[in-house]
Amino acid sequence: MGSNSRCCKPCIGDRISGLPDAILSHILSFLTTEDAVKTSVLSHRWFDVWTSVPKINLTLRSQAAFEPFAQFVDRVLFFRGSSNIHTFQLRCSVIEEDFCRIDPWIYTAVRRNVVEFEFDLEVDVDSKSHRYEGYELPRRLLMCNTLEVLKLTLNHKDIIINPPSDCFPSLKFLHVTLQYPGGRSLEKLLTCCPVLEDLIIEGHLKHDSVVNINVSAPKLKRLRMRLSMDLVRWDEGDYKMLEYKCKRIYINADAPNLEEFNLEDNFLASYSLNNAKSLSKAMIDLGRLYTLEDPDFARDSADRMHRLFAGIHNVTYLSLSSPVYGDRFTRDRYHLPTFNILNRLELHLEPCFSWQLLTKLLNISPNLEYLVFTIHISYSAKLENRESEFAVGQWSQPDFVPICLLSSLKKICIQGFHAWPDEIEVVKYLLKHGEVLNMVKIYPSYFHSEEEMKLRQKLSMFPKGSRTCQIEVMKIKS
Repeated sequence: MGSNSRCCKPCIGDRISGLPDAILSHILSFLTTEDAVKTSVLSHRWFDVWTSVPKINLTLRSQAAFEPFAQFVDRVLFFRGSSNIHTFQLRCSVIEEDFCRIDPWIYTAVRRNVVEFEFDLEVDVDSKSHRYEGYELPRRLLMCNTLEVLKLTLNHKDIIINPPSDCFPSLKFLHVTLQYPGGRSLEKLLTCCPVLEDLIIEGHLKHDSVVNINVSAPKLKRLRMRLSMDLVRWDEGDYKMLEYKCKRIYINADAPNLEEFNLEDNFLASYSLNNAKSLSKAMIDLGRLYTLEDPDFARDSADRMHRLFAGIHNVTYLSLSSPVYGDRFTRDRYHLPTFNILNRLELHLEPCFSWQLLTKLLNISPNLEYLVFTIHISYSAKLENRESEFAVGQWSQPDFVPICLLSSLKKICIQGFHAWPDEIEVVKYLLKHGEVLNMVKIYPSYFHSEEEMKLRQKLSMFPKGSRTCQIEVMKIKS
């Protein structure tokens, strides 16, 4: 029988060694390759088990140790023979002269039918010559028929991608991490993935970055963006806005089969979702982004919000989190489309002027059935100071009752409830006009038992537009 089906009689007290090779190989796949190789000294039984592990995980943090690291990689690939490599992970710090050592490793992974490839290359700054152009990903990898998952870290201009028109024939999952990127490698990469279904782009940008990302993926189903930027700096005892150049960051996606869009971004780049007719779920988190009373920032943010919302108006599920949506310097500057088929809306409210956002979204969601909103502690702390500038956003009833309250909204969930006057007025309004409401659940931020009882009694006295509506104040788990 072959080695893969080999099962030796275990030593006394050593049950693991008695397991089949396939199981031992799977166990070793959770270790780094260096640690997996070390198991060869345990006993004769373990001598070559590591050579059948389908995953290679190699990491070098210091360029000074590259030569012994390279020799180790060469030996690992040699002793593995012709066994397939399902996952190849390579993270290393190098100098420009080391590039020629990397190509053969990638060629071997391609010959061994690699399915998942992860590559993070950091080039020592002092080693870069005046002719430095970066490391170019081998064409063999770009044309690999078995490659389905690719994870790349793009540091500055250290990795160059020049893809042919027919590259990545089987690539379904792409995860790109940006670290102050330069050049056009990412832009080129995202226009040649014919069967791509999942795309993640994350990383940190400089405030003066110039980025133009164009995604053209006819079969893309899920798109996640996680980007951050330093917008403020501490100067003379106060936070000051850095020169704002986010208008030079563009993300355009042409994905007719896109189903889910997840955005985490603390500066609000310019997003355009074109032809996203299949989009059903959008989660937009802009962190703690404010306009900081900067008129140019407010105007540009309003333009970008208008463009962003225009691309997601067909969703049935929408989650929004950021103060900037209801910021008094932007809320009247941008137009929201009508979300005709929106079924579930989740809001994370911080400053009290977000109540206007709640009203606006209810008005443009005529078929909403499920509403969830969370009130954060920072928000209630600002509410306490009624003389502050934030008092401009106290709750005021809309001129007209939103259609969804009269015909479709069935369930409301309120989290982080503090029973502040504005919060009480909001609940009172929703109960009064919610003619088809079945359930209102309230999760208090923190109440004593007596306060909880008083809240229940107070809510029970409010008029209700629906006779079947149940109100539950959920107990806080200690």
